[in-house]
Amino acid sequence: MQYDLETTDVSLDLFGSAKSKLIDDRITKNKETPFLLMLRASTSAKNFLVSKNARSITIFIGKGNNGEDGLCLAALLKIEKIKTHIIDLENKDRPESQAYRLCIDLGVKVGRFNRKKIPRSDWYVDAVFGLGLNRDLQGDYLRAINYLQCSSSKKILSLDLPSGLDGSKGLIFNSAVKATATITFLTLKPGLFIDKACDYTGTIYFNNLGIVKVGFKPDMKAIIKENIHMPSLSRSAHKGKRGSILCLGGSKSMEGAGILAGISALRSGGGKIFWASNTDKLQRPPELIHIEPTIDKIKSAVDKNMCTAIIGPGLGKNFDKEIEFLWKSKFKIILDADGLDWLSRTKPKKRAAAWVGTPHIGEMKKLLKDDFSDKWSNIIKLKKDYGGDWILKGPGTLVSEDSKLWLNLYSNGWLGTAGMGDVLAGIIAGLWASGSNAPFRSAVYLQTQCAKNFLQLNNGAGLTASNISELIGPSLGSHFQKEL
Repeated sequence: MQYDLETTDVSLDLFGSAKSKLIDDRITKNKETPFLLMLRASTSAKNFLVSKNARSITIFIGKGNNGEDGLCLAALLKIEKIKTHIIDLENKDRPESQAYRLCIDLGVKVGRFNRKKIPRSDWYVDAVFGLGLNRDLQGDYLRAINYLQCSSSKKILSLDLPSGLDGSKGLIFNSAVKATATITFLTLKPGLFIDKACDYTGTIYFNNLGIVKVGFKPDMKAIIKENIHMPSLSRSAHKGKRGSILCLGGSKSMEGAGILAGISALRSGGGKIFWASNTDKLQRPPELIHIEPTIDKIKSAVDKNMCTAIIGPGLGKNFDKEIEFLWKSKFKIILDADGLDWLSRTKPKKRAAAWVGTPHIGEMKKLLKDDFSDKWSNIIKLKKDYGGDWILKGPGTLVSEDSKLWLNLYSNGWLGTAGMGDVLAGIIAGLWASGSNAPFRSAVYLQTQCAKNFLQLNNGAGLTASNISELIGPSLGSHFQKEL
């Protein structure tokens, strides 16, 4: 079955390159199976190109199964009487496989790579590398990949992965195809969604090639409606029963960060918000209860319903004692911004109580220093070094929760604007305090829904952190309305 991941909300498991190769090896032990799966994959690509009314297609093929998929595709397109040309980057060493012989028998044109003689086509197909690439590109391969960049006049379809992209980590080698669309086969690979990879994949489609059971546990799961938990409020719920929240942040000149976090926590289900800030400004949202950011004032504000604390948004550098006090408490903690800076500087003893860190890429580098690498490796190292759970922000937001990894498949540059992390910290706190049993991935999901709702109404642009916060209520309401 084929899914358009931009329009379909389905339960999807994700497998990195290593497990994807093991799955492929297990399924293709029967000698007839590899060619059958190649035909299924190429049929999926053929149907896509036909749906786009492609009349001429040039297919770049490399060695390995990805190149064989390209050959099968060329044969199917020839049968459809669509003008097709193959550029073979392994021309000298091309083995005479079933797919190759089929193309030759059908009269498909096969040529070598020559930048000056590439046919002008409606679509170009990248069937150069699949999962097998593990090094920088060079020679004709590099020149071909550099040519395969989508533009207003050039449409590119990548088979399985854009060549030059790491299927596990989302890393780009020295170059990568920039596709208009990607159809990934058999397994869904996390590298398609993480960090800069989202600029190379175009619209992503997934086809499992009819294989439902793969025999391996997934490396991570996609965050979707079916695996989150938004707590619903009883009719008799009131502020004293919904969980009080402390927000230590929003110091002088950075008040906005604390306000965004606090208001977002209320809108996500929190009962009362105590805003611990040294601000002397009189104007502030009346819903936030202002207290001085000292240990004594925090202690005096603690009530029997206070169980959650947001630490760090716009806090500043002079609150180490207060952070340490909360770190040693039994509070459930969301550590962000300057709270994460404190963690990287002091490296405290791991806490027993639950907590989550929410770093962006710069904060990850501070926390991991020389061990910083890719998002998947980073989240494993952060859990090992500091304990707790983690939400690694940015495209392909990666979440650790319930001893599993969860990946957000959605990305949009408008979510990278100032204040988005403050709002996310508030959403986590509100959901956690009001009883969500999956507050971390649920918060990421809710923020994504808010962004989608705003962008749909505003032609895809202009999103700010305040817009996200203001849409928490409507997005939560929509979630529950659909369940009634």
